[in-house]
Parts: sequence; structure tokens; C-alpha cells
Amino acid sequence: MLIVKYQLASGASGEDVVVTGDKWVFGRPDGDESPHVSVDDRRVSRGALVIRDSGPGPVVFRGQRGEAARVGLVSTDGSTAWLTEGTAGHFTATARRVEMYLGDEHVVTIEVDFAERGSVVERQQQLDEVSASQAESQEA
Repeated sequence: MLIVKYQLASGASGEDVVVTGDKWVFGRPDGDESPHVSVDDRRVSRGALVIRDSGPGPVVFRGQRGEAARVGLVSTDGSTAWLTEGTAGHFTATARRVEMYLGDEHVVTIEVDFAERGSVVERQQQLDEVSASQAESQEA
């Protein structure tokens, strides 16, 4: 489960809960039934930002088109990983905020809260340990 908190440059803000398998979308209206924050700005693409929970953890996908747009995944130390059009970035324990700009104009800030989890390798090791433990208890 993800908790997506957003604040638009206009001052409007809100919060949505996204369960596994669903997605959260920011952009112009497109009839999507997902939690969707719509803006009436022709410069913003449909599906400009899409947040979903994937296997390794939550990701943000940059669907916003155009070179004047900047979408950054911001870490707690202030560093920013800029996403190019059509790419995704993984949220981490230290990178939970996304900011979107059109030129120098700030459009939206999004914060994502989620339960921390290990890497795919760590989770597989945990599953292997549980399976081995169960096999041992059945043999006894």
C-alpha cells in the first residue's frame, strides 16, 4: 500500500491511498478510474506522472512530454535524479519526493509513503529461509 500526498502550485493538495496493483495518475483528464489528480493545463500531458507499486518497490513513471518539462526524484539530502521522458525511477527510503516543473514554473510536488522492504535478493533469501525452516519442521 502506498500513500500519495500531493500539492499543486495552485495550493490545492490532497492524499490518496494506492493498493497493490493499482496506480495513481497526475495529468490532464483521460477517463482513467485510478486515483487521478487532473489539471486543466494544455502543457501537461495525460498521464504526466504515474505512480505504482512494483515488485521491487514503488516507482514513478514520467509520461510528461516535452523538453521544457523537468521531473525529479528528490532525496532527503537534496540531490535530485532527473527523469527523462518515458523513464521510471524507484522510490527508496531516502528518495520519496517527486517534483515537476514546466520551464521554471513549479507544477506539483508529490510525497510517497510506503513500508520499507528489502531488495528483491533480500526478499528471495527470506523466502528461501522460511521454506527451508518449514521443510525441516515437517521432517521432524
